[in-house]
Amino acid sequence: MARQCSSDHDAAPSPPGIPPGRAAATGPPWPGHGAPGGTHPRGRIAAWAIVAGIVLVAGCVTGCTTAAAGLHAGSRHSPRPAPGYLLTAGDARFTAIFPCKPLRIEKTAGTTSVIVYLADLPGYAVGIIRAPVPASGSFSLDRAVNVTASALPGGEVVSRHSITYHGQPAEDAVVSVLGEPGQILVVAFGSSAYIFEGFGSTAASFAHDYTVLLDSFRLLHP
Repeated sequence: MARQCSSDHDAAPSPPGIPPGRAAATGPPWPGHGAPGGTHPRGRIAAWAIVAGIVLVAGCVTGCTTAAAGLHAGSRHSPRPAPGYLLTAGDARFTAIFPCKPLRIEKTAGTTSVIVYLADLPGYAVGIIRAPVPASGSFSLDRAVNVTASALPGGEVVSRHSITYHGQPAEDAVVSVLGEPGQILVVAFGSSAYIFEGFGSTAASFAHDYTVLLDSFRLLHP
């Protein structure tokens, strides 16, 4: 049975400094680091940190250089059984197992629509962001990681390495968000780019559910 998500998701959470509905390609307008004595409670950074990633993806996708050509859909196998909530997201073209029923958020920048599914639990959150790759196929994994990390509050890349995910080139990065740990994986399948994110008060807090999310992710085929 899926665990209960946090109960404060009656409406999409807005990161501090982002008016509802705003989607700016330049990233959120908060300072790079939290001020001493600020209002960011530890353990609750995760929810709006993932939401913050939404506002930058549209601009990143449209301004990147090609990272890989001829991308094809991933594995056709069904997700392996695991405790949690099996989401079938027709709008974002994937299925995956979340730790609880995720919140759906959609942001638009110009003509680009970015969709996020976020599971927010006490102390941590995991999510998947989907954005369309331009018709030109231009998309840089490395730049996507850089922009994602830099747009998060106090975000910075701690380490990164290139991997293969479902047969496609991917960039896996450990990040820091206001001094708290996070992880990002960026990959592109055909006309869609996906960013997997996990954040929490400790790396162990989100590690299991983040791994299940990655292991269970499958593309939906037309």
